[in-house]
Amino acid sequence: MLLLTKSANKTPWKLIITTEAFSSLANQFMQILLPWYILSTTGSVLWTGFVGFCSLLPNVFSSLFGAQVIDRFGRSKVMFGCEVCQLILIGAIAALISAGRAEPWLVGGLIFASSVFDAPGQLARTALSPTFSRYADVPLSKTSGMIEALDGVMSVVGPLLCGAVIAYMGLFSAWVVCTAFCMVIVTLCLLMYSHRKPRVLRPAVSFKEALFNIRADEVLKETILFTLPTFLLGQSWELVILPSYIYERGFDSVFFGLLGGAFGLGAFAGALFFASAAKRFTFFTLLSVNYVGYLLSVLVLLFKLPKEVVLGATVVCGIPFGAFGAMIISIILLRTPAALRSKTLGLFTTATYVVESLCVLGMSASIHWVGLGNTLCTVAVIFAILIVVSLLGRKRNDFWTVVTAKNK
Repeated sequence: MLLLTKSANKTPWKLIITTEAFSSLANQFMQILLPWYILSTTGSVLWTGFVGFCSLLPNVFSSLFGAQVIDRFGRSKVMFGCEVCQLILIGAIAALISAGRAEPWLVGGLIFASSVFDAPGQLARTALSPTFSRYADVPLSKTSGMIEALDGVMSVVGPLLCGAVIAYMGLFSAWVVCTAFCMVIVTLCLLMYSHRKPRVLRPAVSFKEALFNIRADEVLKETILFTLPTFLLGQSWELVILPSYIYERGFDSVFFGLLGGAFGLGAFAGALFFASAAKRFTFFTLLSVNYVGYLLSVLVLLFKLPKEVVLGATVVCGIPFGAFGAMIISIILLRTPAALRSKTLGLFTTATYVVESLCVLGMSASIHWVGLGNTLCTVAVIFAILIVVSLLGRKRNDFWTVVTAKNK
């Protein structure tokens, strides 16, 4: 843990916000680069789904052991170490491509290894945000909203930049650019690490205690349960469904980047609104609208509408996503005691990656065997059912209202 002086109490907060921004930029850049690279070199949706699965599966386990490592060694050390490892592994992919030895199974293996360090690094940053917000005298809801807003900005910049780099400079140059982003992140983490002071050791806690806290807190437990279905389409849309749609329709990498950027633009607007007016939101209304957005994003691809309509609808779909993401992180952090935050975030992240990794593998197999259209129809039906469930949930006490009332 970092300790701050009054004269520099906003510096680490600014650094971690900036680090989150560049981390998001690298992730969004990779969301376009990885599936496009595999599809263009193999022409196989199954290979694309397999490599996408490799990018998610390690997070299922690393989210759990990452929380333990954070508690043992400290958040700043884990954050720095994880980013250094990812820089080395992503750089290795660029080196293999340069040498002409980048087989898809080998790229998948390096992505798998890189993903082992992704969740612990992200958990460490998220666990630091309440401390830095407190020292900087910034409400946690505003910090979460700003992080989600920056994620939205980078969701615009990253895909657009990646699509342009691939189109005009080639795939190898795109991997070099991604490696450069990782170097910037490592530099920012080094700045935070070098300004740290001795940790304040906390009593050791177990996952059993964190799980007991979740079960005992009805608001926290039901928030997580209602949130998990939103991850059915998260990584699957970016890593499998959207690349398959682009590939099947014969569009280029620039339009692929535009679609990713359009969703990011909407997410930016939603997160920015949440950061400035968090108390005006309610959980179940935002959940319902979020499900509607997911349904709309599927329907515009299913009915093969014009490019302009697809782009416009994608922007709209991103708005509730950005606001909802900021709300969920705020609820988890505000309802969890400081000593249990790393373990609780680890459990939540593990659950989300289980859902996402299985869906990526399942949807790639579904597209391969029954086609993109039938897969989209099935997903649309699932989200129509979820909309009904979330509307029925409005009869309960609203989770976000309860949290904000308790933390005035």
